[in-house]
Amino acid sequence: MTLSKESVATVSDLIENKLAIMTIDDRDDLREMVALKRALIELRGMPEDDTVKSFSDIPRRGRRRKISDMMAEGDRA
Repeated sequence: MTLSKESVATVSDLIENKLAIMTIDDRDDLREMVALKRALIELRGMPEDDTVKSFSDIPRRGRRRKISDMMAEGDRA
């Protein structure tokens, strides 16, 4: 299925707006942010950057790490 340029631009704007107002409070929010960034990358047809790749393995089980630590790791990558 192909999308028109107008549709891609509209969906991209919606994703960017959602990302701009998001606050990351827990791992679920972080997963949602990563999913939105990946969707934006796919829509734009750009290669995936290291920041998004570093968040790809957010643990679902085990000891909970602080969200700020996970985000700091993503910034370093």
